[in-house]
Amino acid sequence: MRGLILILILFFTLPFRQDVFAVDNILILDSAKIDIQNSVSSIDKYYTSLNQSGKFNGNILIAYKGETIYKKSLGYAIKSTGERLTQESSFQLASTSKPFTAAAILILFERGKLNLDDLVTDFYSDFPYKGVTIRHLLSHRSGLPDYLNYGALFGKKSYISNQDVMDMFASKRPKRLAAPNTVFKYNNSNYAVLAALVEHISGESFAEFCKENIFDPLKMKNTWVWHPTQERKKGQTYGYNASWTPRKSDMFDGVAGDKGVYSTTEDLLKWDQSWTNNTLLKATTIHAAYEGQTKGNSKKDYALGWRTNTLQDGKRMIYHNGWWHDYNIVFKRYIDDSLTIIIMSNKYNQSVYNTDYVENSILKDNNYNDFNITEPLYAVNLEENMIEYNIQYHPFSFPPNPLEKEINANSVKKAPNPASPSTTPNTESKYYVVKKGDTLFNISQRFNITVETLKKWNKMASANIQLGQKLLIDRLKGND
Repeated sequence: MRGLILILILFFTLPFRQDVFAVDNILILDSAKIDIQNSVSSIDKYYTSLNQSGKFNGNILIAYKGETIYKKSLGYAIKSTGERLTQESSFQLASTSKPFTAAAILILFERGKLNLDDLVTDFYSDFPYKGVTIRHLLSHRSGLPDYLNYGALFGKKSYISNQDVMDMFASKRPKRLAAPNTVFKYNNSNYAVLAALVEHISGESFAEFCKENIFDPLKMKNTWVWHPTQERKKGQTYGYNASWTPRKSDMFDGVAGDKGVYSTTEDLLKWDQSWTNNTLLKATTIHAAYEGQTKGNSKKDYALGWRTNTLQDGKRMIYHNGWWHDYNIVFKRYIDDSLTIIIMSNKYNQSVYNTDYVENSILKDNNYNDFNITEPLYAVNLEENMIEYNIQYHPFSFPPNPLEKEINANSVKKAPNPASPSTTPNTESKYYVVKKGDTLFNISQRFNITVETLKKWNKMASANIQLGQKLLIDRLKGND
């Protein structure tokens, strides 16, 4: 039998580390995860330094394959009392609330309560802007005037509501910015109207609908739609300008849908995973929600509640940032690489949106876009006359030691060949560790092995790992 085994690289000791996954009782070390964990050590230093220099106050969470690989709270939730931020601290999501509004609409769509190409006038007969559909609102192609520019038309109300916005449009009829579906114009009116539609169709307040249909099902216990007349909740932060002056609410804070959701980094990860795992919405609906509506050649677009960006390697980032009342929010989802970046700041600083350091550390420095992160890191036995199981020691450090090694087989204890117990291991065998950033092509070039052979050997290794399962577990426990 042609011999090859992809050898698991593990520490000798238990309990197992966080960078080791258990799959069918076999422990697999995920190289991409190790690379990312090495990188986030530098990210930690970066954001800690920004906090110490007064340039960042907030929470950070980075997740890979739905698992948190880095999280940090830096600074104050409430400066005047000295209350520090924790991962349970809740932030005003600002425009990062918009995907929740889109989801509420899409839930009603899946329940047959509306169609995306229904006209707003189908539900509000006095809506003065003819030809505007729900799809136009979701994609900011309605051409509506921005209600934030017409505060004087609402009179002396302390706080206005979504219905007040609809009433103002009907009675005052401010000039539209463009004809429907002719141009993209990002505009908070679109999502204020969408939230009004959710209330009109469901018969519930927008806050109630989101709680019952989104937050509670996803166990987002620290997420809610905020209204300035409510009592403050435990962990709720204040927003501050760059000089630590707290930002007061204004009349527009009574409107939800375009903003208004408070949440935490950990709850946003649950939200992220609900889209990854089709928890709330069908896969076909999610696919439609990610489809840009401009229909041009631009790599950046706006879909149904999400911004989209097609990167140079053809992979996609689905994201939505936010800015309102000195809150700065970053929510980036590299859906092809299963990487999520969440940054929340409650002290105004536009540099929060510059996440180049994070992306360079994780995506570029580790050749992340050139590595199939669903494949673990293995040592490759190039001997073809045997199948062996060896557990090699791999030092973890930062910066990481070079991952490509040539190891003399005499330095490790050999395991008998489970397929052919009589086979005597060749103690001169050489082992090579696939290095970070490797693709099947450059592995084949370096080791002079065809890509087809590598693919076949990978399948063989999977079967052989199952065959040697008990041996590996015994070795890990020191029972050999």
